[in-house]
Amino acid sequence: MQLQKQDVIKSTISIAMCTFNGGDYLQEQLVSIAKQTHLPDELVVCDDGSTDSTLQILDGFKKEAPFPVRIYCNKIRLGVTKNFEKAITLCEGEIIALCDQDDVWLPQKLGKIKDLFKKHLNAGYIFSNALVVDEKLNPLDFTLWDKFLFTETARKRFERGHQNQVEILIHHNVVTGATMAFRKNIKDLILPIPEERVHDEWIALLASAVGIRGIFVDEALIKYRLHDRQLIGIGIGSDKKVNLIKQFKRVYNNTKPEFYKNQAEHLIYISDQLNLTNKATKETNKLLEEKIAHLQVRQWLHGHSRWKRPSRVLKELISGHYHRLSNGWKSVMKDLFL
Repeated sequence: MQLQKQDVIKSTISIAMCTFNGGDYLQEQLVSIAKQTHLPDELVVCDDGSTDSTLQILDGFKKEAPFPVRIYCNKIRLGVTKNFEKAITLCEGEIIALCDQDDVWLPQKLGKIKDLFKKHLNAGYIFSNALVVDEKLNPLDFTLWDKFLFTETARKRFERGHQNQVEILIHHNVVTGATMAFRKNIKDLILPIPEERVHDEWIALLASAVGIRGIFVDEALIKYRLHDRQLIGIGIGSDKKVNLIKQFKRVYNNTKPEFYKNQAEHLIYISDQLNLTNKATKETNKLLEEKIAHLQVRQWLHGHSRWKRPSRVLKELISGHYHRLSNGWKSVMKDLFL
């Protein structure tokens, strides 16, 4: 996708924030935005029907903010994905940074993002790591990338180009919306976002699939707060260490047929959108088709008794799908015995 010259010259930054009953933590997030070393050109907030102090906090911040703040109140609840879609649509800046209501941004976040977009003119989106903290912002001794297994090896692969990025992103999403910013000129590609999808997965995979480069900042630029009232999140609770019962429940839930069905449907949506734009490469289309078929096999496996599984598992193993499209022998064992 070609960048317009004015995209580079202007580099105005919009923040797209969604709120819903976020009164407990919203003020800290807003203060962290106001303390950015590079201030945004606007903050666009879409509230999804809050009944707590959220709107009062927003109105108070709007009066004192050192940049324009536009607040929109939904008459009917849209849900997280469609609310973010609305906020993105309303943003006017050349760079759009997504923002959750309950995190805290480190002061250098927007400045780093803007500098990277200027340096990498072919970059369509940028994301960073995040420090995971508890409700009171106490560190929990790990980062988002630790959770996502976005290791140094994976990061080096991600830097090699869009096809490697697609391979990583269809395996599991490593891009968190709360750390993400993208160029305004990819709006036509990513909108509308299907209500059933998670916006960050949708944006990152679609962009990389059509050859738009993703760039990561190899440092934490936000404090990602874990608390019991998160609408979406990494789903591990606020304990510093996940106990064995929680680990088992998570593995169990990730072996239900619905889990694989949902993953396959996400990629089918992506594939359909790519067909509409006619921008995907043959390699990307083939990779998506293989991954969808592999997920559908795994969905079938976990819908049947264990004694019916070995022949299908063996076929997927011989084809190399387990090692290319899943977690190798770990996935084989899961599909045979869980």
